[in-house]
Parts: sequence; structure tokens; C-alpha cells
Amino acid sequence: MKRFTKALSANEILAVTGGTWQNAMPASFDNVCEAGEADSASIVFCEQERLVESVSKSPAGLIITNAQFAANFGERPLLITDKPYISFMRLVAWWLAMDQAHLPWGIHPSAVVDPSVRFDGEVAIAAACVIGPNVTLGKGVIIAEGCSIAANCTIGAGTRLYPNVSIYEDCELGKKCVIHSGVVIGADGFGFILMDGIQQKIPQVGNVVIHDEVEIGANSTIDRATLGSTIIGKGTKIDNLVQIGHNCVIGQHSILCAQVGLAGSTIVGDYVYLAGQVGAAGHITIGSKAMVGAQKRYCGQHS
Repeated sequence: MKRFTKALSANEILAVTGGTWQNAMPASFDNVCEAGEADSASIVFCEQERLVESVSKSPAGLIITNAQFAANFGERPLLITDKPYISFMRLVAWWLAMDQAHLPWGIHPSAVVDPSVRFDGEVAIAAACVIGPNVTLGKGVIIAEGCSIAANCTIGAGTRLYPNVSIYEDCELGKKCVIHSGVVIGADGFGFILMDGIQQKIPQVGNVVIHDEVEIGANSTIDRATLGSTIIGKGTKIDNLVQIGHNCVIGQHSILCAQVGLAGSTIVGDYVYLAGQVGAAGHITIGSKAMVGAQKRYCGQHS
């Protein structure tokens, strides 16, 4: 169950989700949940036959469903929409944003923030964070406990960093990104050359550029480019435990599932789906709208 700070009226819910009411509405609601843990202030959804019995038995105050299933719930308060699950998730996203808007903006006394940091509006910086010189933070940025942001980074408006994120120098994050705990952005690319029997490090002096509305799952890593930029396109979603090597370029609105590994200079197009544990050798291209099944390995050109 997720209980929100602000309770919503039926009219507020309708304004967010659309649809039509059926039967009498309770005064307000303050949580969303699965049917088995609902109470009279809960909102649940039903758009599959397998959910009908549990939703019918629940005391939920509001059921979001469609015309196909409405008859199963008698005189219960219903919100009828064409796509109940999408309406439900749109409501949850909006509700979360409402709660976030009431966060206590400011900087925790234990945070270390360089005097040169530029703020483009209110931000929230939690305990034990370290923000280096010449960093720019957009309006509404939220930085949770223990994060480290090195010099010359830019973080766009509305982006949220969960605890213990590390962002190396010169990296750029767009607006409304979500970066989960343990993510490392901008560590050195894995570049070495054997000289005189010794592995000599190739300096990695590029950066990482992450466009708007990207989400990166816990403990994923995105390496900086050798010279240019490692790039993650707008709206792309990256799961937990993903490794993206130096100089990779990933297009817009792609999906990278858990334990995907991309070697350096891999190019991934727009709207690509890489299932769990997909591995790509360096210097290959995976074309737009490709769908790659779990544990596949690619070593050549694909489009």
C-alpha cells in the first residue's frame, strides 16, 4: 500500500484520469494498493478476469475498471475508463508528484556544497552529500543522502537522485530523470593498451550526456567516453545492474533490462528492447525498434 500525504476527492481523481463515475462516491481517498490490502480509502483497478474475485471481495473505496467488468461490482463506487491500468498509473504518477511538491526544500547542514554551485530554483539536498565546484542544479532537483556530484556537472530541473549516487566530473543530466541508488555515472571507460609488457591506461577525458526523462536502475554504471560523450537518449529506461561502456550511444525511448552489458562504442537505436543479460561486443550497431531476447550475444552489425 502507498498512502499519500494529500487525500484526493472524486472530482480531483476524475480530472487526472478522465472516464465516467458510476454509483455514489466516498468523500476522499488517500492510498493505492492491491485488493488484498485495501481499506475504505483505497483505490484499486481491475481490467483482467483473474482480478475480479479479489477486487470484489476487497473493501476498496474506489475501483477503476472498464465497461466489460463493471457489472461484476454491483453498486460499488466505480470509475469507468477504456484502459483502467493506464488510468490508475497516471493517477499514481500525478499523486507522487503532488507529494514531491511539498518536500522541504533546502540543504541539510551536513551536506558539503561548493560556494560556486549554481541553483536555478529550489532544490532539496539531503545529509552527507558532496557537491563539487561549478555544478548547476535545476529547479526542483532532489538529491538524497550520500550522493556525490563532482565538478562541472549539470543536473536538469525535476531530476531526482536516490541515495549514494556518484556522478563524476563534467557529466550532464537532463530534466525529469530518475537515478536510483548506487548508480555511477562517468567512471573511466575500460581502456588499456599493452606496451612493453604492461597494461597502460588510456586516459578517459570525455563525459556522459543523459537526456531528459531517463530512468536508471540501482547499481547500474555508465562510463565516460574516451574523448567525446557517452550518450543516453531522451526517455530511455535502464534497469538495475546494467553496464554501458565508453562512447556508447543509446537512442530515445529504448529499454535495457537487468544485466545488459554494452562494450565500448556500441550504438543502440530508438525504441530498442534489450532483454535481460543481452551482451554486445564493441563497435556494433543495433538498429531502431529491434527486440533482442534474453542472454543473446552480438558481435557483428545488426539493424
